[in-house]
Amino acid sequence: MKKMFRIQALALTLLSIILVSCNSNPSKKVEAPAKKIFISSFMTMHDPFFVSLNEGITKAVIAHGDSLIFLDGNHDTKKQEDDILAMLNQQIAGIFILPATHDGCIDRVLAVAKQMKIPVIIVDTDFNVADSMFLCKVMTDNLGAGKMSCDALAKVNSKAKIGMLTFSLSKGCVDRVNGFKEEMSKYPGMTIIGSQDGHANKDGVNGVIKEFLEKTPDMDAIFAINDVSALAANEGIEKAGRSGKIVVMGVAGSKEGAQAIKNGKMLSSCAQEPLTMGNVAVEKAYDFISGKQVEKDVRVPVKLVTKENAEEYLK
Repeated sequence: MKKMFRIQALALTLLSIILVSCNSNPSKKVEAPAKKIFISSFMTMHDPFFVSLNEGITKAVIAHGDSLIFLDGNHDTKKQEDDILAMLNQQIAGIFILPATHDGCIDRVLAVAKQMKIPVIIVDTDFNVADSMFLCKVMTDNLGAGKMSCDALAKVNSKAKIGMLTFSLSKGCVDRVNGFKEEMSKYPGMTIIGSQDGHANKDGVNGVIKEFLEKTPDMDAIFAINDVSALAANEGIEKAGRSGKIVVMGVAGSKEGAQAIKNGKMLSSCAQEPLTMGNVAVEKAYDFISGKQVEKDVRVPVKLVTKENAEEYLK
C-alpha cells in the first residue's frame, strides 16, 4: 500500500512539472540587449595621432560592451562618405568622424544621419556646419597649440626667422598655424620668411624640405603642424648641414617627438591627448543615448613638451 502511494505521489509531481513547463509564457524570457554598433572614420591613418585617437574610441566603446566599425577616409571625401553610407543599414548607434578634407564636405553623411536620428560626433577638427547637423565637436585646442609653440620659441629666440610646414587640407592644422601667427603679435622681432605645405606626412615634407632650406638660408626656426613633419624636417636639416642652426617645433607629443626633444633635435612639441579625446567623444555619444544634454563644443587642452619633461612622454 505504501509503495503504491509513493508511485502515485511521484506521478503527480512529474505531472505538475510538465504542466508548469507547458504553461510558462515564452514572451517573458529575458534576453541580453543587442550590442550597439558605432562607426569611426578619419582623414587618414598615416599619423600616429589618429591611430591613438581611434584606439581611445575603440577602448571606450568596448568598455561599454559594444562594437566599432573603423573606416579609413584616406584623404578622399567621396570614398569616406560612400563607405559610411554603405554601413548605415546596420542600425548604427553613432558616428565619430574626422572629415577627409579641410572643407569638411560630408554633407551627404550629415543629412542621412540626421534623417535616421544617428548622432554624429566630429573629432579633432572644426568647420562651418549648422549646429543642428551634428551632436558635438570634440577637438584639440589647436589655436592654443600654435600659441604655446610661439611662446616656447620666444624664450630662446624672440627675433626668429621662421619657416612654416603647413597642411592646408586639415582645419586643425590651419588653426595651429593661425594660433602661432596670432601669438607672434607679442613678439614684433619675429618674422615668417617662408611656408611650405608638407601634407602632414614624411613623404610630403621630404619632397619640399631641400628646396625650402635652399631658398631660406637665414631661416633659424621651423614650426611644423605635427611631429611627423617636424621629424622629417630634422632629417632634411641634417642632410643640408644645418644641424644646430635651426630649431624645430612640432605638435602631437609623440614618443618619437619626445625622444628628439630629449636628444636636442627639437625644441618642443605640444602634446595632444588622443586617448582622452577618443574617450570623451564616446562618453558624449552615450550621454546623448541616455537622454543627457551634450555641449556642442568640447576642447581638450594641450601640454607643452620640452627637454625638462620629455621623459614623461617616453613611457
